[in-house]
Amino acid sequence: MSEWTMRPGGNAYGGGGGGGGVEWFSAGAPSYGSYAPSYGAPAGGYGASTTNSNSFEEEPPLLEELGIDVGAIFLKMRAVLLWRLGSRYLDDLDMGGALLFVFVLAGLQLLMGKLHFGVTLGWSVVFSLMLWFLLRQLVGSEGAEAKNLDLYGCCCVVGYSMLPLVLFAAAALLLPKGPVTLLAAAGCTLWAALTASRIFARRCPALEDLKGVIMYPCILTYATFALLVVY
Repeated sequence: MSEWTMRPGGNAYGGGGGGGGVEWFSAGAPSYGSYAPSYGAPAGGYGASTTNSNSFEEEPPLLEELGIDVGAIFLKMRAVLLWRLGSRYLDDLDMGGALLFVFVLAGLQLLMGKLHFGVTLGWSVVFSLMLWFLLRQLVGSEGAEAKNLDLYGCCCVVGYSMLPLVLFAAAALLLPKGPVTLLAAAGCTLWAALTASRIFARRCPALEDLKGVIMYPCILTYATFALLVVY
């Protein structure tokens, strides 16, 4: 145990300046030196930050990492709108564009005061499942032609064929409710159904003679989305 002694004179806090006071100190107390911080180069050197910044610049864009090609989506959209259903761009449809058009349709309905995001997305999935099941029953679950009618491809076709209804929803913001709106809804529904049936027939040549059969469920599918916009 260290002994504490008293030394008169000096500052009570250990200073050596003038003024009376008592300085308490211990012979066995540890001594503390002044702290002098040192500044040095980082472990990796100053060139490491430059290397990291270059690696960030060389990374691909976020959309490219997610597999979303905006240019390809625009080309496929133009092929659908201009009725170029024999275009080679429609042979490889993607889910990014299909989801984009579904959410645009729901967003246009939101501008009308209708919150239908969940309904639009849910119905799209349900109708894609129904069409996939129906087409597989028509073609068969085995064979090379059935591979082009997978569930992913059906979802993409349903989404891209919804473009006419997106145009109708945009026009419905300006058109008054009445016979003109109903005629526009009917025309866009037939346009969307015919587009879907043609794309399905292109993806599976065995359905070429069954376009009329495919048209019926497609009309029912897109008529429901048109009714959401009208009412």
